[in-house]
Amino acid sequence: SLVSLFDAQPARQEKFTLRHDGLELDYSKNRITGETIELLCNLAKAQNLDARIQALFSGENVNQSENRPALHMALRGSCANTLIVDDQNIDHAINKTLSQIELFCKDFKTAGRYTDIVHIGIGGSDIGPHLVCKSLSHLAQKGIKLHFLSNIDPDALTELFAVIPPEKTLFIVASKSFTTLETLSNAHSIKNWLKERLPSGQNPAEQFCAITGNHSAALDFGISKDMIFDLPDWVGGRFSLWSAVGLPIALYLGFDNFKALLDGAKSADTHFTSTPFEKNIPVIMGLLGIWYRNFWQYSNICVLPYADKLSLFPNFIQQLDMESNGKSVDIHGHKIPYATAPLVFGGVGTIAQHTFFQFLHQGHEIVPCDFIACKKPVFSYGEHHAKLISNVIGQTKALMEGRKNEGEPQRNFEGNRPSNLIWLESLTPYTLGLLIAFYEHKIFVQGAIWNINSFDQFGVELGKELAKNELQKLRTA
Repeated sequence: SLVSLFDAQPARQEKFTLRHDGLELDYSKNRITGETIELLCNLAKAQNLDARIQALFSGENVNQSENRPALHMALRGSCANTLIVDDQNIDHAINKTLSQIELFCKDFKTAGRYTDIVHIGIGGSDIGPHLVCKSLSHLAQKGIKLHFLSNIDPDALTELFAVIPPEKTLFIVASKSFTTLETLSNAHSIKNWLKERLPSGQNPAEQFCAITGNHSAALDFGISKDMIFDLPDWVGGRFSLWSAVGLPIALYLGFDNFKALLDGAKSADTHFTSTPFEKNIPVIMGLLGIWYRNFWQYSNICVLPYADKLSLFPNFIQQLDMESNGKSVDIHGHKIPYATAPLVFGGVGTIAQHTFFQFLHQGHEIVPCDFIACKKPVFSYGEHHAKLISNVIGQTKALMEGRKNEGEPQRNFEGNRPSNLIWLESLTPYTLGLLIAFYEHKIFVQGAIWNINSFDQFGVELGKELAKNELQKLRTA
């Protein structure tokens, strides 16, 4: 039991705590010993994790099914500046886009034309920048309101129209293909709405910019060339917030804060590529996931940020993990006989304590949990932060220790339920970049050990294809 492990090793918490650059991983409350970690690291070595990491960062086609690299790390300066992809030096392309974003931010602020920004995207083109902007809203530029439109439901569009001024709103369309059904439907509807409300002769398309790899389609929409930001093929949607998809981050929070976010992620990259497995935060996080998924057969994990500003973080990790590793065939297309991605769910503390924590503490299934908390609050009011943190620590102890009550079985807590506790020194662009990048690498580690491709997502296609058929039926009904 976890309690007996702590009793036998008073310094266990320090032994099983890793630190890097303002982030701390306490994984002492897991069903492990030093031997467990040694054996799991041996598993990683047997699966050639080192070579997989090298292949990722050197620009090899790790996305085998689509025959392309996955180089989101290059966007934060973590890959060789001589990498050539599709006959293009990607470092030149990255710097060009960064300079374009920086200049656009300066012009946006100087002109003072807009009071509102609407970011139109879905999936990775939406949840990443949305997470960052909500998490760091205390750093927002004065006088700017930011809105995210993702759902194709007309109710979402109607509610947006009710709160934005037509002539003072900038619209950002984020779609690599510039054909995404939801995104383009919303963009065209907004364009038509503007036509009805702008002064005669004013071109609605002038209030749009595009983040895409399909420049010709954006031009056909009416967006001018200098308002198009490139989104290359080697950036996957769920890894794209570091790219031009981060434009709303730079506009809303300021370009310097966007750069700090990239720098935090770059620090995580350096740690991941240079630290021995036994001391490597994302490697240990990934191996613990393997331990519980494949050796203990636990099918769920729970992500629990105890910071209201991080309330979108569970949704972000849900997509990042389940879309990356929710696969049942290996990189060679062979059916695999073992479990891969768990079901990821979560919520923000302490709200979640009053919803599904009953299941975590007394449910039939055991769910490993990631608790995330900040040592220093963004804002201080009385004892609010102390009470918040006391709940974080209290919950991890309750899951571990349990409580025996044989007289009233309904009040019996078995305990011995594992959790990680991830501490951020404070919530800043830098530490948020660090946190997100560590989870990206954790998921890559697990995909490498499972021998699957973490960078395609064909599972989202079939339903969308069938929806097109159903739409034709509805049109002719």
